[in-house]
Amino acid sequence: MKLAVTGLGLVTSVGHGVVGTCTALRAGLSQPRPLPAFTVEDEPGEAVPVTGFPAAPFADGFYQTGAWVRLASGAFDDLRDAAAMPSSTDARFWHRTGLIALAPLIDEARFGWSLQTLPGALETFYLHPLVSLMDVPLREDTTRALALGHCGLAAALQQAEAMLTSRDVDRVLVLAADSYVDPESLAWLAHHRRLKSPQRQVGLMPGEAGAAILVERPVTARERGSASAVQVDAVALSGLPAVGATLAQVGRALAESIQRVLPAATQRFQGDLYLDLNGEAWRAQAWGHAQVLLAEQLDPSRCRVLHLASSLGETGTASAPVSLAAAAWGFFRGHASGERTLLGSLSDAGQPAAILLTRGEGRRAD
Repeated sequence: MKLAVTGLGLVTSVGHGVVGTCTALRAGLSQPRPLPAFTVEDEPGEAVPVTGFPAAPFADGFYQTGAWVRLASGAFDDLRDAAAMPSSTDARFWHRTGLIALAPLIDEARFGWSLQTLPGALETFYLHPLVSLMDVPLREDTTRALALGHCGLAAALQQAEAMLTSRDVDRVLVLAADSYVDPESLAWLAHHRRLKSPQRQVGLMPGEAGAAILVERPVTARERGSASAVQVDAVALSGLPAVGATLAQVGRALAESIQRVLPAATQRFQGDLYLDLNGEAWRAQAWGHAQVLLAEQLDPSRCRVLHLASSLGETGTASAPVSLAAAAWGFFRGHASGERTLLGSLSDAGQPAAILLTRGEGRRAD
């Protein structure tokens, strides 16, 4: 696999744009805020708002699919401006552009609906409103939505490569959005004892984000004169773990995914490693098991492990796309710790994925 990333856009709690967000992440900034819509117990008899990382005020008043549309379209607007994409009147350009919209895993207990009972809900309430808000003439047969949570980016990149190889399109937009700051999601997290609070120190802090990525074949990007700060070299997406799988087995599956994207070579991987660690013990334990199995592939002394949830909270489906944008920014600004970067993901269902990135052909910033 060789895909050039020629456009990026972000909306997060620390910036409503890729430049502002990546600059803030590089500086280690964060903007946690109280979420008054949901309270947790502090001292006996005293309730306090849970702390989270909303993309305020950008997504205020939007929740569930409305928040996804708002965040994803905002990220697209950022990408469109930064990449100097043509106006909506350029039908030829947009007819040759595909779209893959990424959504969270649909848990009926969290959202109040399921894809089993409402099989067309993703298209009706997410994809179609998103395309309408984007206001560009995309072909309906080259737009689709995936609900895979943290592993969505890996699946989208695999599908984007297939679309580009078949020459159906010349480029593919991947838009991702997720939000854990609405009352229903917060109640769901609390019910499953996943939410960090004064009485529960081990858990996640909810966030929300939108991300946009434009990918093309490297030769097409060169012909179009598009600079690429990062290139996707390999993607691995494994299946769901067996029912009752142990954390050791989940960690092994994650390790195998990472091994699949690393080239067979004697030199161990050196560079940045982005993981979706979010404060939950099970993710940390799974990564611990994976790390032991990766001793021959990774050089711990030459790897910098980064987990953006410490600045953005849990951003779910958007976590891997935001990490890709941060990696691209690192290559562009010259502060990446190597020539390659790894992204490792685990969905809430334990499905693992890995993505290998390398420095692109774009000029490094001075």
